[in-house]
Amino acid sequence: MSRFSTQSSNGRKIFQGMLLLASGRREGIQNFSGTPDSFGAALAPQLAFLLVGAFQLFFVPDKIMGATKVVLSLCTILLPAVVTHFFAKRWGRGALWLRYITAATWSNWIVLLVTLVATLLAAILFPPLLEQTGFIKALVVVAAVYELWLQWFVARAGLGLSGLRAAVLYAAVLLATFALYAVAALLPPHYMVLNDLLQPAISMKAG
Repeated sequence: MSRFSTQSSNGRKIFQGMLLLASGRREGIQNFSGTPDSFGAALAPQLAFLLVGAFQLFFVPDKIMGATKVVLSLCTILLPAVVTHFFAKRWGRGALWLRYITAATWSNWIVLLVTLVATLLAAILFPPLLEQTGFIKALVVVAAVYELWLQWFVARAGLGLSGLRAAVLYAAVLLATFALYAVAALLPPHYMVLNDLLQPAISMKAG
């Protein structure tokens, strides 16, 4: 019971930290622990979804393409840690890196949560909006811009960086990610990530 209470308390603390950072308050970084276990806990939900995807490989006809997607997803999950660790060490912020990357990993869920809430409110208050492809595209753009700002802000708060260095840090993560996508597109079986990302909007437009 004591262990459950501790886990529940830690969960509330993390969620509060996510909300504080999401609203632009630096003190939210203090709600995260800078330990390997805390970073592992932050990665766990994403890795769990990835395991489900790996299990589904047994049921898809194109197993090579399916395996490519799983491996690319794993690389995408781990890539920010690799890139940001390099810059944190280079800029003398190595001691702060674990807490930062833990906060940054958890903060990814805030963008999804905000997008879902916005979609739900639109469905309740203005149902016709969901039938407009322009609304969906605008929502995607706003979510992407917000994610850029949030990750930039978490880098500033977590690593104590200037605005410019925080921008360089996250730009490096994005460039490395795009490079991975380019390699996946160029090499067999030529997986086009952009097609999957745009598929919901394409399907809605077709409908």
